Amino acid sequence: MAEFKDYKDELSPRDSRSVDDVEIRERDEDYEDDQGERLLAEDYIEAAGDVEYKVEWHLRTGWAIAGSIFAALLVFVGLVLFTKFVIVKDKTNVEEAVGIGSFRRPASDYVLDPSWNFNAAPKVREYKWTIVDIVGNPDGVFREMITINGQFPGPMIECNEGDTIVVEVENQSINATSIHFHGLYQNGTNYMDGTSGITQCPIAPGRKFKYEFTISGQSGTYYYHGHQAVQASDGLYGPLVVHGREEKKLQKISYASDRVVMLQDYYHDLSSGLLITSLEPGSEASPIPNGALINGLNKRDCSVLPDRMCDNTTAVIPSFDIAANANHRLRFVNVGAFAWFQVSVDEHEFAITEADGTDLVPTYDNRMMISPAQRYSIVLHANTTSADSFWLRARMVTHCWKDPDLPAHGAAEVKAILQYTADAKSRNTLTVQPTSQPWSRGMEVQCKDMNTTSYVPASYEPAPAIADHSYYIRSNLEIGDWRLERGFFNTSTFRPNLQQPTLHRTIDGLVSQNETFNTMRSTDGVNSKCYDLKNDFVIQHSGIKVVDLVIQNFDEGNHPMHLHGHKFWVLGQGHGMFPGYDTLGLKPEGKGVLEGHGGALDNLIRRDVATAEGFGWLVLRFVADNPGVWAFHCHMAWHSEAGLVMQFVSRVDELADWKIPEENQKLCEAPVEDLEKGAAPKDSIWFGFGIGD
Repeated sequence: MAEFKDYKDELSPRDSRSVDDVEIRERDEDYEDDQGERLLAEDYIEAAGDVEYKVEWHLRTGWAIAGSIFAALLVFVGLVLFTKFVIVKDKTNVEEAVGIGSFRRPASDYVLDPSWNFNAAPKVREYKWTIVDIVGNPDGVFREMITINGQFPGPMIECNEGDTIVVEVENQSINATSIHFHGLYQNGTNYMDGTSGITQCPIAPGRKFKYEFTISGQSGTYYYHGHQAVQASDGLYGPLVVHGREEKKLQKISYASDRVVMLQDYYHDLSSGLLITSLEPGSEASPIPNGALINGLNKRDCSVLPDRMCDNTTAVIPSFDIAANANHRLRFVNVGAFAWFQVSVDEHEFAITEADGTDLVPTYDNRMMISPAQRYSIVLHANTTSADSFWLRARMVTHCWKDPDLPAHGAAEVKAILQYTADAKSRNTLTVQPTSQPWSRGMEVQCKDMNTTSYVPASYEPAPAIADHSYYIRSNLEIGDWRLERGFFNTSTFRPNLQQPTLHRTIDGLVSQNETFNTMRSTDGVNSKCYDLKNDFVIQHSGIKVVDLVIQNFDEGNHPMHLHGHKFWVLGQGHGMFPGYDTLGLKPEGKGVLEGHGGALDNLIRRDVATAEGFGWLVLRFVADNPGVWAFHCHMAWHSEAGLVMQFVSRVDELADWKIPEENQKLCEAPVEDLEKGAAPKDSIWFGFGIGD
């Protein structure tokens, strides 16, 4: 391991910045040719047992079933032919698809520009995305996928703090969609948050929409993903990296290369079918992944998957070329729907230097845990002399599942090759896989955040000393009418209104000052007058308020909680019942600091995803100063689609002066049946004895 100095005495506040002239920048497409990325096509025998999911549809005749199967086969074959022969081009950065294997996005797309200008004047960065359905085989198994410009995963957005992002989306998918830019504040542009049913109507099939927003007050590693049902699991995701002008100062260890490593739990079936299975009567477990991918890649042994259409001749093991005797930054993003990952690199320790966009004073380990939607950066020193190639291992933590033996045949672990090179530009012709061995340290058996008290932000920003409001929130999955298991915050389970999003209804009500909304401007707390608490749990605040959330998890399973539009301070988390504010060094209800605990709120970890472990508690503090309607939800996709979502309406005093942009309003003019395409099924389909309303 490299000799790293202690940087805890070098903390300094982040400088403020202004947004100056905005100009057009064209991405330099040539720099990728110099990157040390390569893909190996050797055989790598990995397997996963299939998990069979069954949905019983009543009142169907044998002929109807046979006809449906025949029609599905025709659609599947058509999609294969479409993927094989149709060329899809990115109108900004041309990407030509040649043959069935070409849907895989080049690995070099996820290597950051080494000549990046951190001090460039703010720019407008434009992207044109076509959402298109294809049939692909990322790990060898063919399945229908949702892609951007016909390639998987999605393209990387790389920008500077202060830049304006413009993404023109044309939806050619058969389903409606929306794009959420995870972790971005969207200050002043809440209607660009991309949350179906909350901040916008979905983009119906055949329609277009332009996302446009300026990134300010934040930097680090983020990503974007579909926010209509579980479309991210079908391929609709990609990385987003924001460079700060103080990045080199706040990243205490310099590095020679910088890249994104996306981890995905991978399903061989469409999320729409899995979602029906997950939500149907009697179901009490989330779907188990069939395997995993790194940057959209893996290679499975087709011989152990006889029930699948499989061809692994174009599937590859991901490989990262890194210069020997140098430091390298790897930005890990868990883009998955369900699984935690334990990440390690054989024979290498590393420094953890970022969490969810917050630069950290380096801490050292040989493995890390990462929940869905979390991001961590590590800096690894390539100075191990025992070999010149090593396995990077990402293993799903299956102990947290109802059946920890799935997926079978070792498919719970996905690996990438870390290959030393003479320098960052050289390409090695190695054809032998690494023989390195994993660390002897045992496998983690709990899905909970790493000890976040050991993570110290590199810029000093203490939490506010006093909370204006403290809310006790119970979270759990429970079985109700018709044996339907649904997610609840207190007594509410969320059901989105895809034709009348919460933001639209809120602004309309504030502007009209109708009888329901006439007291909303001056009221803080749970609003059960303007919203139906049964399916719309909304907490509102007028003015700038400091808010505490005490999450008490009554489930045996964990819930990684994500708050849109904000970062929060993690005041504490643990197992069992919340022991009280005094155990955190705080007065009751967070109204100040207990005597003798003056440092209780000093420079706590700030992030946008934190976990309430099984039968555990989580206490968060955030400043409700960002105008808009913001989702707070479990980021296990199956849980959020089951209803484990609530909302915060912040700065009600400002929202009354807002107007929803015309382009957003036009999205809601689509027929409701188009807006609901690809969304979670309504509970009513299971009421009574048959399926249907």
